Formats: sequence, C-alpha cells, structure tokens
Amino acid sequence: MTPEEKFMFDVEGYIVIKNVLTPAEVAELNALADEIFSEKKELADRRKSQVSLWGPPTQALLDHPKVMPYLLELLGPKFRADHDYCIFMTKGGRAGGLHGGEGDREPDHWYKYRDGVMRNGLTVCTFFLTHANTGDGGFACVPGSHKSNFVDSLPEEVRTFKRVPHYVVQPAVEAGDALIFTEALIHGTMPWTAEHERRALLYKFSPGHSSWAPTYYNPADYPTATEQQLRLMTPPSVGSRVNVVSK
Repeated sequence: MTPEEKFMFDVEGYIVIKNVLTPAEVAELNALADEIFSEKKELADRRKSQVSLWGPPTQALLDHPKVMPYLLELLGPKFRADHDYCIFMTKGGRAGGLHGGEGDREPDHWYKYRDGVMRNGLTVCTFFLTHANTGDGGFACVPGSHKSNFVDSLPEEVRTFKRVPHYVVQPAVEAGDALIFTEALIHGTMPWTAEHERRALLYKFSPGHSSWAPTYYNPADYPTATEQQLRLMTPPSVGSRVNVVSK
C-alpha cells in the first residue's frame, strides 16, 4: 500500500482499488455467474455462499495477486480465508441495513493501529462485476466509524436507510474494481435503484487465530487449489499458523 492508501484506510476504514480485475476476468466471471443463476430471475436480492466453488475463476479470487499486498498490510502475514458469498440485486432489491462497528456483540470486528502498523479483525474484499454509480445503491458505509465510540447511537431510521444523512456514503465503483473494508466499519447495502443488475462477490478474511464463520473451508472441495490457497484454508490456530506470501 502506498502512504496515501494507508492514510485513506486509516481515516475511512475502507479503500477502493481500481481495475483489480481485467475486462477479460470480469467477462469470465459474469459468464460463470450466468451459468450458476441460469434460472429465471424472480428474486430482487439473491445470495449464494461459497462462490469460490463455482470454478477456477472464482477460486482464483481467494488470493488474487492485486489484492494480496493489501491484505498482508491490513491483516499481517498470518491470516486465513474465513468465508465467501455473492450478492446479486435487481432494481428494488433491499439486501440489508447498516451494521458492523467495533463492539462487544461482534468481538472479531476491530481495528487497531500501533507503531506504524494497521491490524484488523474480519476484513472483506468485494469484487464488482458491474458498476455502481453514486445513487445506484449497493455497498454503503459511515466512513471513519471503525473508530467510533458511539456505534449503538446510530438512529434506527439511518440503519434502515429510511433517512440517509450526509455521513452515510455509497462509493461509486466500476466493474473490475475491488473494495476492501474492515468489519469494524459501520456498513450495509443500500436498496438497488439502477436498471442493470448489481453483481458483487465478497471474500472475507480473518487473522490466523480467529474465525467468524461456524465452519471452515474443506480443502478436499478444491482439488486444483494452489499451495497458497491451501494455506489460506487453514483452520484458525494460535500455535500452527502459516505465513501467507504475496505473489
């Protein structure tokens, strides 16, 4: 991460990385998604877990070379893949209100800084397969709330997007961009208003000693996994963690 990128993440709790996926990668992933969701679209909000099992293109996102340096900077050299899923939305879809933030209810949602080093609990990388202009909906957050001491004071009408004050932001993104954020950030999914479909793939990572998901990756489900991907699938452990390396 550049010094400016570190500054932005420390201040806001998230960062948009432009052009992580090439147009060819986006096209391949969209074609794969079309196969997975080949049935008639009847739901405005569709989710499916373990998109990494869809095939080599989604498995490769577990350790995408353009994302790994950011995760190493934010989580340290010993982290693990926790779980992954997708959120697809058509116009009118309402996926979920604002949530997250550091607190006792979610002990793995945290952000710390000491001696020039940032560290995070559960951390999310979202890959965008379609664009979201400002006002389209989709990912939204309260920048800087990963440092808030008043998380529970957020009004309910703001959490549910019945009122959208100036401090709630929906960043504009393009297909191929990735957005990394800490779960210590108050975030959620605004109702989708655009005519095109929202397509986002979410991969979540934890420090090597912790887990948010109640189950772990099964390496047997990934017969073509690389050595590094297998390391990322390691269950949480304090004593036997293994280093993840950037490609």
